[in-house]
Amino acid sequence: MLHKEHLFKQKITELREREKELRCLYKVEEAIAEELSFDALFYRIISLIPYGWQYPAVCKAKVTYEGVMFKEPGWKETNWSQSAPIEVDEKTIGKIEVFYTEFRKFHKDSPFLPEEQKLLKTIAKLVNNYIFGKKLVNTVDMLKSKSEKDAAYFSETLTLQNDQHWKWRLMMVEALAKQLNFDHFGIKGLYLIGSTKEATAGPASDIDLLIHVDEPNLKKAELHAWLEGWSLCLDEINFNRTGNRTGGLIETHMITDTDIKNKTSFAVMLHSLSNSAKPIKVRD
Repeated sequence: MLHKEHLFKQKITELREREKELRCLYKVEEAIAEELSFDALFYRIISLIPYGWQYPAVCKAKVTYEGVMFKEPGWKETNWSQSAPIEVDEKTIGKIEVFYTEFRKFHKDSPFLPEEQKLLKTIAKLVNNYIFGKKLVNTVDMLKSKSEKDAAYFSETLTLQNDQHWKWRLMMVEALAKQLNFDHFGIKGLYLIGSTKEATAGPASDIDLLIHVDEPNLKKAELHAWLEGWSLCLDEINFNRTGNRTGGLIETHMITDTDIKNKTSFAVMLHSLSNSAKPIKVRD
């Protein structure tokens, strides 16, 4: 009897959470229907998001759009966060992030419910579609304008570039990680930094890798040679793709536990809140 009562209360709690999530989604859809400016929409969204999450009292949201940050003042970011990208015209131009400012109970490896990540992705897709629609209209208006002076008024337009350069580089890094023998080379972790991580890489951009190695590392020279082979091969592929040759596409930065302890320039990126390295593969 007690077990059935517990299951019943659990179902009621889950249904209430789904109701909160749906209400949040409806509110976001209503805000988008108002055809607000981008800035006004972002501020509206960060005010609505907390009410759809399990712990609204300690929930804060932030939108980053084309390098500009939108958030409520007076709170600090934490490591208890989740995010979804803002992608328009095959280009990542920002992201929506949700933070818990205080510790709350974890569900497996996260304080967030799986349904909350789905909700965040849905909200991001709604924003993506709205921005694309607005930029498409402005692009058409710009193309119709008869002078450069008129065209200058339309700053929110679709670009003629895409983000295939950083996506291809990320795919190559993931392939490299699968072939890299961590135990043989004494590697603790492989991380991505720079323009590829930031989704801003162009046709001539390097792939910046941050590699956490054992100390001492007797295989460092061999590892450098192995990575140099990949670097030259990827450079040749990139030349055939884009016509750009750089003499090597991979830029490597190696750090040790001592570097992390001393917080050297690259080592601090492992735990940075504002410019953190993206983990590709970490040794168990």
